[in-house]
Amino acid sequence: MCGIAGQWLGGRTAEGEGFVRAACAAMQHRGPDETAVHTTDRVTLGVTRLRVIGLVGGQQPAWDTGGTVTCVVNGEIYNHHELRALLATRGRVVRGTSDVHVIPDLYAEFGDAFVHYLRGMFAIALYDTRRARLLLVTDRLGKKPLYYAETPGGGTAFASELSALMTCREVSRDIDPVAIDQYLSYRIVPAPHTVFRGARRLPPASLMTLDRDGTKVQTYWCQPFDGSLRATPPADIVERLDTLLARAVAERLESEVPLGAMLSGGLDSALVVSLASGHLGHGLHTFSIGFSSSAFDERSQAERVAAHFGTQHHSRLVDPAEASDVADQILIRMGQPYAFPSAIAAWTMYELASRYVTVVLTGDGSDEMFCGYARYQRLLASAHQDDLAQRYAAVLADGVPGATKDALYHPRFRTRLPDEPGHHLTERFARTLDSASELERAMQVDATFWLSDAQLVKIDRMAMAHSVEPRSPMLDHRLVEYARRVPAELNLHDGVEKRLLKRLASRYLPVDVVQRRKQELAVPLEEWLTASLRPVVIRTLLSEASLERGYFAPDALRRLVTEYRPEHSYALWTLYMLERWHQLNLDQHPENLPGECIASAPLTQAAERGQWS
Repeated sequence: MCGIAGQWLGGRTAEGEGFVRAACAAMQHRGPDETAVHTTDRVTLGVTRLRVIGLVGGQQPAWDTGGTVTCVVNGEIYNHHELRALLATRGRVVRGTSDVHVIPDLYAEFGDAFVHYLRGMFAIALYDTRRARLLLVTDRLGKKPLYYAETPGGGTAFASELSALMTCREVSRDIDPVAIDQYLSYRIVPAPHTVFRGARRLPPASLMTLDRDGTKVQTYWCQPFDGSLRATPPADIVERLDTLLARAVAERLESEVPLGAMLSGGLDSALVVSLASGHLGHGLHTFSIGFSSSAFDERSQAERVAAHFGTQHHSRLVDPAEASDVADQILIRMGQPYAFPSAIAAWTMYELASRYVTVVLTGDGSDEMFCGYARYQRLLASAHQDDLAQRYAAVLADGVPGATKDALYHPRFRTRLPDEPGHHLTERFARTLDSASELERAMQVDATFWLSDAQLVKIDRMAMAHSVEPRSPMLDHRLVEYARRVPAELNLHDGVEKRLLKRLASRYLPVDVVQRRKQELAVPLEEWLTASLRPVVIRTLLSEASLERGYFAPDALRRLVTEYRPEHSYALWTLYMLERWHQLNLDQHPENLPGECIASAPLTQAAERGQWS
């Protein structure tokens, strides 16, 4: 697991190397063990590495046998032993010892089709010297991130994290108003947007080619939910899911450093722990966190599962006094606004895990694949005469409600938005299968949007902030390919969520764990906002900088903050994290302000100059 960065230079090697070294320095948390930079006449590649496999001889960049293909990689290739054997039959002896060293020879042998041979999570930057060609590749589900931006003179800069990319001074820092609007609705900035107009995130399953002919992006894998297993007996489906999940867990146990697992006490993580324990025996490290509020505290359930499987369990209580400081760290690592309060819980859990292990297994991805969200039932209950995208937006958007946004927006900021800014989900539903059920279409939107842009972003940044590698067996792409064919009505039936997965889990887990009501990883936000967090939230949102930011009418913002009601909790947190991001990333660093702004120039002036374009 690593952080990678680079620049397609057009011959400007000195500038490119300076940026790449700065970007790697900004990502030392992703790879504290080794840093390397490689420069040619057209490209500079950099990597900061967390050693997991190939502790000796696993350095990057990696080269092919002929010495004409080089790459840097962030991720883990679980089938690298099989690929080494395959390449050996074709006369290729892989040079290095780590899992990612198979990639250059795989490309040299199979060209762009090499990506179809990979099982794992990855973001790859690969340079073909003979063809003067750079490839940027993301894994099928978007587990590993890659941000990029065009630079003057036809160049392209890229990095694993947005904050690292923004160390390139050639990247525009103008704020993207559409990204702000979408963030306020969904509490995240959906790809390919970032908060900066000049920077983009490469979507999942993307292969970007940069060469003398320009830049091209293609999608090499898709996962339409189609319910095509309707004629298959449910018992047969459960059997196949069992086989696929067991194999996925087993493949993710290879590590030359200590390995553990997250254990919330819920179904998904408990199932992963049970399968991992079956391979490793007693002694697996497991981790959970809890809160003083009993409604959000799962430690007792986690401890019961840990005792059942004989794990070495570790837990800790999250102190509300930590929340604002942790929120600041989250925003710094994210590089843009992000308002999932569950990130506070994730940050704390990965910090705990980092004291004992370097690799952890997680149960993430199950809700998107097996119909685990309560909002799916709300969607089915909504009025069917309305547009599906609008109906789903109503149950998915849980930041600042549309009517509240309209009341808050400053007139000048509103003019910078498209006439119909809610088109985001419409575009995504248009890419689903018309023949699929409404629920299956919503699940596909979640798998290509909510999963990659919200959940996997959180997992990657919170884990890597503490130099921990997270592995998610539920998101093995072979398991996903099969799960997408399972009819949605088999997963959600008579109000029972993840019905088939529970049948599978009953083979391994105590019945009370299987039947326990789902509890998402969450924090007692409403309680915190009425107590420990309230002073800092009020102070931040009613500061002079906030009131002059230019997004919101000052009087409207004052009213919302001072007349706080519990139902406004997520809206208030969303607004707070937006303002706090500005203060941490722009106000404290005047050189980062959009366009010609300086520290004393509020963004209302930027709006008047059209710098929200």
